[in-house]
Amino acid sequence: MCGITGNFGHIERELFSDHVKNTSDLLSRRGPDQINSIDEESFLAFHSRLIVQGNKSDGIQPMRFEDIVILFNGNLYNKESLKSNLEAYGYIFKGISDTEVVAASLHKWGQNAFEKFNGFFSIVCFNSKRKTLTLARDRLGQKPLYYCNNGKSVFFGSTENLIPINFLGNTRKESFLDFIVYGFIPSPNTMFENLFSVNPGSYVEFSLSQNKIKTIDKVQYWKPVIGDEVNDLNSAVESISDSISSSIQEGMDASIDVACLFSGGVDSSLILSNARNVNEEICAFTADFGENDDAEYRSRTLALTLAHKNHIIRNISRDDVNDSLGITSKICESPFDDTSVIPSHIVFSSVKNSGYSVALTGDGADELFCGYSSFGNLKKMEILLDKKFDLFRKYPGNFFKTVLNKYSKYDIDRFFMNETELLEDLSCNGFKKREWGNVIDTDYDPLIHVRNILSELDGLKPMDKLRIMNLRFKLPYQMLYKVDRASMFNSVEARPLFLNNKIIDSALNISSSVMLKEGQKTILKKIYQNQIPDSGWNMPKTGFGWKTKNYENIFTHEDNVFLTEKTGIDGLSLLQNRKRHHKRGFYGLFSLKSWLEKIS
Repeated sequence: MCGITGNFGHIERELFSDHVKNTSDLLSRRGPDQINSIDEESFLAFHSRLIVQGNKSDGIQPMRFEDIVILFNGNLYNKESLKSNLEAYGYIFKGISDTEVVAASLHKWGQNAFEKFNGFFSIVCFNSKRKTLTLARDRLGQKPLYYCNNGKSVFFGSTENLIPINFLGNTRKESFLDFIVYGFIPSPNTMFENLFSVNPGSYVEFSLSQNKIKTIDKVQYWKPVIGDEVNDLNSAVESISDSISSSIQEGMDASIDVACLFSGGVDSSLILSNARNVNEEICAFTADFGENDDAEYRSRTLALTLAHKNHIIRNISRDDVNDSLGITSKICESPFDDTSVIPSHIVFSSVKNSGYSVALTGDGADELFCGYSSFGNLKKMEILLDKKFDLFRKYPGNFFKTVLNKYSKYDIDRFFMNETELLEDLSCNGFKKREWGNVIDTDYDPLIHVRNILSELDGLKPMDKLRIMNLRFKLPYQMLYKVDRASMFNSVEARPLFLNNKIIDSALNISSSVMLKEGQKTILKKIYQNQIPDSGWNMPKTGFGWKTKNYENIFTHEDNVFLTEKTGIDGLSLLQNRKRHHKRGFYGLFSLKSWLEKIS
């Protein structure tokens, strides 16, 4: 893994030199092993490296390959097959790093190379002959990349703070509302008006001519599409089993030892059991909160079944949580409402302290294999989405909803929503617009982000739409953002192995009816039972998050006064309107307040 920061066009050398000094800690966390730079006409860039493939003399970046310069942050699972293909064209490789493969691929195939890459990456490619700059991200946005363009210069960086604050512009007021609704800021927007994120599965190209910067291309080279080619459960299980086996082998390829995060749940257990076929002694890390958490019990049960001895259990104390709370704004760099960033940070810290710099994770399985409760809820409600019920929802339904809500602490609004309203609602992890009441008065509608995606999905079944929404929206902007920030803050490369292209493509070919044939995550549970029988796989699981009853203490009346002054949003009034998930509401407001304090 790596840290990237740079300047294309008019070069602000003195400013950038000071900027790199001021962000040296952030750069070194993302790449503690090596830092190098390149400085030439119209291009200045710094690259910090966590050495996972190769060594200090192999894969040095920035890497020049004839007329192009490459800065690469990520890992290619298919580097060997690409290398063989390129060698057939006459390319010669000096070492084993995947950076060489990236450079040669871009030299040979240009921007078509992004579609050929299987892995996770953010890539900066400068063409000194054409005077162009290309910024690209992997299919699902596992690795971040930001930029701002002031007309004469483009500044880019792996994270928000790796771009000089002088060029970010004012805070984007609409982003306050985006965050309130979703708990994150959807790409390409950020908390600043002039700062943007490259979209997942996309690249942006800039050119320099007559001292002016022009955006010449914005291309989305990949989008998830449901294929519906596999309509048989046995065929689906076989396909995914094969994909997992081959993906594990690729995912464990490194020049250093690889560890595995292990909660004892289905996803991480499948990864561990398959990883043991490659390395029987792989180190498994488990985090347990103690307060009604079941991770230690679950993981010990499976470890005993597998006779796996290299197992580290990290018991997370209240002091651990409090310490993490104090630095979450440094970890995330933007407001972020997902309490699982706390245990994630603690676990990756434990991984690093135990001597490992690469860890396999199960992230992405819930989105790919319909693991969230939202999938189960939608399946139960699909029959109510038939248009024949529209009249009931519009007239008598509104009456019943109003009456029932007065006497119920439960959220029943969804039973009276049409398909679009329900899918929008299921995509909102923060304070839903229907919970705003009179607290927020604005003409801006944050739901425009999900509506734009849904507008591309006309004609699909509701469950297919929800699957794609999770892959294009929740996964990159919430889950993968969290994984990248928590891991890289601790100088650890996280590898979400379910997001190997082989598994993604196989999963997308399976019909939604098969995905949910026997409930949420049917296919992975079937594979688990086949591979690890009698291991307690059906025990209930509490989930991975901050388990505490003291969350109300983190956002006080004084904090609310500050938040209202800065944003016009009365957080405590929003909390009073909310029926469920108060923990995340308090944490989200705390995160927004902490970020605002940091930039004030």
